[in-house]
Amino acid sequence: MAMTITEKIMAFNSGRDSVVPGQLVWVDVHSVMTMDYLGKQCFKAFESLGSKKLFDKERVICVSDHLVPPPTPEYATMLNEWREIVKSYDLPYFYDLGRQGIAHQLMVEQGHVLPGKISIGTDSHANTYGAVGAVGNAIGVTDAAIAMATGKCWFRVPESVKFHITGTWQPWVMAKDLSLHIMGMMHWNGHLIYKALEYCGPAIEALDIAGRMTLCNMTVDLGAKNGIIAPDAKTATYLNPVQKGNWEMINSDADAKYDAVYEVDVSNVGPTVSKPDKLDDTVPVEQLVGTKFNKAFVGTCTNGRTEDFAIMAKILEGKKIHRDVNMICIPASQQVYLECIQKGYFETLVKAGAAVETSSCGPCAGIHTGVAGDGDIVLSAGNRNMKGRMGSKNAQIYLTSPAVVAASAIKGEITDPRSENW
Repeated sequence: MAMTITEKIMAFNSGRDSVVPGQLVWVDVHSVMTMDYLGKQCFKAFESLGSKKLFDKERVICVSDHLVPPPTPEYATMLNEWREIVKSYDLPYFYDLGRQGIAHQLMVEQGHVLPGKISIGTDSHANTYGAVGAVGNAIGVTDAAIAMATGKCWFRVPESVKFHITGTWQPWVMAKDLSLHIMGMMHWNGHLIYKALEYCGPAIEALDIAGRMTLCNMTVDLGAKNGIIAPDAKTATYLNPVQKGNWEMINSDADAKYDAVYEVDVSNVGPTVSKPDKLDDTVPVEQLVGTKFNKAFVGTCTNGRTEDFAIMAKILEGKKIHRDVNMICIPASQQVYLECIQKGYFETLVKAGAAVETSSCGPCAGIHTGVAGDGDIVLSAGNRNMKGRMGSKNAQIYLTSPAVVAASAIKGEITDPRSENW
C-alpha cells in the first residue's frame, strides 16, 4: 500500500504494515522533551500515574530555555525547583544555563531526533524536527507524562498535503520568506488544520538543514499537525557526528495519495513580510519599504541559527545600525553562540551596534530579554506577531527574515535587501 513519509513513520512505529489517514495509532516515541516552565508539571503528572521509572532516561530530554537567565525572583525559584526534580531522576541530557539553548534547536542539533522516528515535546514548535525527516509534534503535559512512563503516545494519522518547491533561490531570499509566502498563499482557512505538510522538490533539496528547520518550524502556525522533509545526504552529514541512535533513509512512495498538492516556484518568491497581528497578512517587502520601526529582533527557534547570523553579518559588515533602532540578537544555542564568535559574525554585529544576548527564547514569548513596550514597532525574525506576543498589546510586530531585518536596521525603516550590493 502506497504511503506518504508521515504515514510510513506512523505505521512503522506502531508495528503496522500500513496506516490510513484518520486511523488512531499507539506509537513508540523516540524521545520526549519538556522544558523549564512546564517541566515540573510533567514530572508531577508522571508521578501521579504511579510511575517510578522513566521508559528511558537517555530519551527524556529536559531544557531550560524560556526562563533563563531568570528575569524575576519567582522564575528563579521555579528554575531551582525544576533543577532539583531533574537531578532527582539523574537525567543525562539536561540543558541548563551555561549549556542551554532553545529546546527545538537542541533536539535537532544534539541528535535527539532521527529520521523515521517520532519525537514529541511540550512546546508548539516541536514541528521543527521534521527538518531531518522525523515526525515532530507538540503535546500537552498529560500525554508527555504517559510517554515518559511508557515510551508511547497516541496519534490520529493526519492527511498529507504536499508542497512541491521548484526554481532557483534568488539572492537574499531565505527559507523564512518561503514560509511567509506559503502563509499568505494558504491563509488561516482550515485547509491545513491537522494536516502533515510535506515539503519536497529541487528548491528544498538545495536548502541546508537550518533553512529546513525554519520551514518545518512554522508549519504549526499554519495549523498543521507536523511538517516534514525527507532525509537525504545533507541530513546524514548533519546527523552523523551527533545522532543518538540508528536510522534509515525514508521517503514517500511515488504513488502516495495526498489531500492536496501545491506547486511553488521559489524563483518568484522575494523577501516577504507579515504585517502586525496576523501571520497570514503577508506582502512582498516592496509594499512596506519606508515603514519605520524602533526595535529589531533576530533569534528564536525559527531564525536563531549560525546561517541566519552569517547573512546578517554580511549585510552589516562595516556599517552602523540606525541610532533610533535597538537590535537584539539571540543565538538559538550555546553551540550557535560559539560558532558565531569563532566565525566573527557576532564581532561584526556588535561593531554595528547590536546587542547579543545569551541563548534563550528571549522576547519571543514576551517574558524577558527585550520585550516590547507600548508604542514599540518591532521588526522580528521570530515566528508569531499576534497582539501581546512579545510583551505589550500596544506594540506592533512585523515578521520577516534575518536578511530583511539586517538591511532595514541600517536605515531604521523596512528595506528591501536586494536594493543594495552588500
